[in-house]
Amino acid sequence: MAAKKRRKPWLKFPKRMQKKLIVMFSAIAVLLTGLIGRLMYIEYTSGDKYEKIVLSQQEYDSQTIPYQRGDIVDSKGTVLATSIAVYNVILDCSVMTSKDEYIEPTIQALASCFEDLDSNTLYGYAKDQKDSRYIVLKKKASYEEIQPFVEMQEAVDEKGKKVNPDIKGVWFEKEYQREYPYGALGSSIVGFTASGNVGVNGLEQYYNETLNGVDGREYGYLNTDNNFEKTIKAAKNGNTVVSTIDSHIQSVVEQKIADFNEAYTGNFREDEPGASHVGVLIMNPNNGDVLAMANYPNYDLSNPRDLSAYYTQEEIDAMDEDAQMDALNQLWQNFCTTYTYEPGSTAKPFTVAAGLETGKVSTGDSFYCDGYEHVGGHDIHCVNRSGHGMETLEQTLMNSCNDAMMQISYRLGSDIFTKYQQIFGFGQRTGIDLPGEARTDSLIYTADNMGPVDLATNAFGQNFNTTMIQLATAYCSLVNGGSLYQPHVVKRITDESGNTISEVTPTLLRETVSKSTSDALKQYMYSTVTGGTAVTAKVDGYSMGGKTGTAQKAGRDGVNYLVSFIGFAPVEDPQLVIYCVVDEPNVAEQFHSTYAQNIVREILEEVLPYMNIYRDEDTTGIHEGWGIKGEDEGDVGDVTAADVANSTAEESLDVPDTTDELPENTGEQPAEDIDPGSDEGQQ
Repeated sequence: MAAKKRRKPWLKFPKRMQKKLIVMFSAIAVLLTGLIGRLMYIEYTSGDKYEKIVLSQQEYDSQTIPYQRGDIVDSKGTVLATSIAVYNVILDCSVMTSKDEYIEPTIQALASCFEDLDSNTLYGYAKDQKDSRYIVLKKKASYEEIQPFVEMQEAVDEKGKKVNPDIKGVWFEKEYQREYPYGALGSSIVGFTASGNVGVNGLEQYYNETLNGVDGREYGYLNTDNNFEKTIKAAKNGNTVVSTIDSHIQSVVEQKIADFNEAYTGNFREDEPGASHVGVLIMNPNNGDVLAMANYPNYDLSNPRDLSAYYTQEEIDAMDEDAQMDALNQLWQNFCTTYTYEPGSTAKPFTVAAGLETGKVSTGDSFYCDGYEHVGGHDIHCVNRSGHGMETLEQTLMNSCNDAMMQISYRLGSDIFTKYQQIFGFGQRTGIDLPGEARTDSLIYTADNMGPVDLATNAFGQNFNTTMIQLATAYCSLVNGGSLYQPHVVKRITDESGNTISEVTPTLLRETVSKSTSDALKQYMYSTVTGGTAVTAKVDGYSMGGKTGTAQKAGRDGVNYLVSFIGFAPVEDPQLVIYCVVDEPNVAEQFHSTYAQNIVREILEEVLPYMNIYRDEDTTGIHEGWGIKGEDEGDVGDVTAADVANSTAEESLDVPDTTDELPENTGEQPAEDIDPGSDEGQQ
């Protein structure tokens, strides 16, 4: 009988069951493949995060490795803000007291190396806190301060044996402290930090996340074999912010502001500074770079809470906490970006530009100035109350004629005028990369709410508000051929090794005027400097253009003024625009724009050669021997090519005040108040 053929075991399963098994196996294989893929994805994208979570749940000794906040440097690499390593001296009392022979050598070593550590206090720790593992003996000691102890602790003899083996339980906790090598230099731009590496004001605040890094950690634990193992997760340091600021130009600007303030402190009003505020802004008109931005008052970045330079100790003691915070916030404001004001005659070139660009005015037009215009029931006077007579368009800017500007405004009408205000950016934030830029949208008129008086006075720079950065940005477009660039104070971001992470390229927002209009205005403003109201600002041997400004402050009391000058050089190919504002100079007659012009001239006499901008005109000896106060260091008045007596003020004393028709028009728009916390732990 033939042997019966033995069937394979798997054949016992019916085909239906086999199919189910195959489907189940395939499904499990797919799920496992997906799970493996997901784990690989998580490890690739979030491995570091989950590693920290796992490690943080283990029981072991660990130590934070702090990151180093990135530097802020100027355009040439000069360090304006950096973080230096400092060390907290930590006593692990449980280690020091673990053997009696450790106590005496350790305490004596600490007392001999650190003058402010008392041996009696240390013995008290050994007696009363012998189980404590973390006692901070000294905070923020420098590297040089801790070196004597480190050398004593690590000293070895000729055989390599430790000389002081019984010094135990002392270690150093590293952290970083923010340092500003140049004190107050660039305070309104740089800003400072509070505890926890939180930026306050300036670049420190705006680029806070860029400057900050990520802490690392050192983990020590016992593995399954009871062996001590150490895992180190390195810290990631912050990135470096490379600014457009030139520290030399910035220092020149700040020095000239300080000179002005010193010269005029107590000059008319006793015990008061040279002016309420002084602001100076220098820009490259061809790309929006800010080369310098400074103001008075300013503050020491290393000690930003110090009010002693501006208040007596009695005044400070009398302040409650809120009053001190208000005073500090006033001190920390960046005048160039947060303060709004009526610009005065520096707005006149924009009125002329709108007229030329729309064809409402031509270069061959003339205007008759009889000293005033009757508008909306008001007589609005020109600077020259007897009138300038017949003037060319160029002469209207040279003489800073209000009458002619009002006549141009009639031709433009409110629709065109407000349209060009928007084109030039008035009423809009510039978007500069600094915190706290003031809003001015509610501080200018629209075509719907602009009446005849508003149109007339806006045409020569009254009854609307702007900021320094806003007006300077618009002015750059007038002299560079019509390109309005977004202003910026940072040019690139680099890592700690100097590798470029991102580059800030010039951002062209829009075209404002044609090249022909720009060329005409440059010529008009050149004439204003060589033979008009701005001759005081002229730097001998350099072609310059510019426009003066004198604006009555709200109240129109004929006492308080804001005076200014904005200019450019050289005329053919402008390389810089400079804008200076002096708010309420401490003099009997505030309306002379020469207070601003003198500051500008003093600055440019040093800055133009430094920037390798060469003389393009013959020298004449003009202003030779003049200082910050003008000729022979004496009092100054507006210097004009016309009758000085009729040209001392560029705005009328009878400008109607209609600013109350504008909502929220306070004349000043401060940034939000800031309370950076206590000084304790400030980084």
